[in-house]
Amino acid sequence: VLLDAPCSSERHLMEKAASLAEWSANRVKVNAKRQESLLLAALDTVRIGGRILYSTCALATLENDGVVERLLKRRPGRARVEQPCRRGEVGETTDHGVLVLPDRCGAGPLYYSVLTRTA
Repeated sequence: VLLDAPCSSERHLMEKAASLAEWSANRVKVNAKRQESLLLAALDTVRIGGRILYSTCALATLENDGVVERLLKRRPGRARVEQPCRRGEVGETTDHGVLVLPDRCGAGPLYYSVLTRTA
């Protein structure tokens, strides 16, 4: 299952001043709750042994590792985070995935985590 979750898309903040005026910490919290619901649904849908690729274009940990962490706590023993298969040096390893930062590679932000359903 590919879950490219709707996110706060902070890249736009760097490119458009109007986007900065629309951004708020509450927006990040609202998106994180929506993302968590979507990830829980993906886990409930995928077969045992199946994988979920969870991705966002957010910089906020709350929308990235935070969502994965909450899933692991809410569904203990039902999923494991896979170690990312990385070729080259694109992105930085986080607790549960990889974060590609625009200042390091000219692309992004992009976060991804691969989970396998275990039960």
